[in-house]
Amino acid sequence: MLKIELSLPPSVNRLWRTNKTGGMHRSAQYTTWRAIALWQVAVQIKGKGIAGKYKATFHFVRPDKRRRDLDNLLKAVMDVMVSAKAVESDHLCEWLEARWVESGPECVIMLEAIDESFD
Repeated sequence: MLKIELSLPPSVNRLWRTNKTGGMHRSAQYTTWRAIALWQVAVQIKGKGIAGKYKATFHFVRPDKRRRDLDNLLKAVMDVMVSAKAVESDHLCEWLEARWVESGPECVIMLEAIDESFD
């Protein structure tokens, strides 16, 4: 199992921006978070990634009392896990759990390989 701690990712609503000509690009907030997260993942996994199917468990700490959609935090983290080679591909995620927790690191990801015969 891999356990990775990151800063809280931006919401999926804040990942992309449109320029004047209609082109899409990463927002400044996402670009900054992504660069730091890639480095944090690389340091924590030390070249050990999961090949094949896996389970991903996420624990997020609410930064404030505003209403937030838990599922809006998953996209950025999953994309970074693939880019940092913690997992082979996000399409291989067979089981996904996410929850708010009261305290601890802002974002904790636990990745576990799944045996092919797992039900």
